[in-house]
Amino acid sequence: MDAGDELMNRDLAVAAIRRQLGFRTDLASDITSELQIAQAELEKGPTKPWFLVSEDSYKRTTVGEQRLELPSDFLEEVEDGVLRYVPDTPADNSDESNEVDLVKEDYDILRKNYLLNTGGPPEAYCLLGKYFRIFPTPNEAYLIRMIYFKKALTLDTNIENEWLEHVPLLLMGSAGLKIATALRDSGAASVNESRMHTNRSYQVGGPH
Repeated sequence: MDAGDELMNRDLAVAAIRRQLGFRTDLASDITSELQIAQAELEKGPTKPWFLVSEDSYKRTTVGEQRLELPSDFLEEVEDGVLRYVPDTPADNSDESNEVDLVKEDYDILRKNYLLNTGGPPEAYCLLGKYFRIFPTPNEAYLIRMIYFKKALTLDTNIENEWLEHVPLLLMGSAGLKIATALRDSGAASVNESRMHTNRSYQVGGPH
């Protein structure tokens, strides 16, 4: 939504979809669930929107541990947003001139290249499963800066998350379409069931 527009939170989105469905009062929880599912599907899509780019995030390596766990809200890396090693000076990390961009490479290549390396400051990394793997294996708790595509806040509570702030109609349209399709299919099933029984005679209790 543009600056100055009213807040679009979860409950307002649910109410707007209900209006489009004829003010159905029995669909609020279903609509909420579909909003959450639609968000998850959009975030798994091949193209990530700009508003899911995280702020700078920092995490320290563990001495003797190659793995650096992905942030809990991590979706995927940002193009040209490689990990960066941040020396501990200055303390406020305001000077980026001494930061080192880590080289990203395949795990097998890095494993061979650093096979005989006994450890040191981060130089390279790969993304493997739920972890970044840092090479050489850190021999101190080094500070790593990362920027990545992140999951938006989930609509478990009545909030305005990034999707409702920037592209509410996309999220609401995706969720509303699924609800409407389900209602249409349910209605069609009821009509077909009714047609199947029309003009038929049924005996209750079976033959005597």
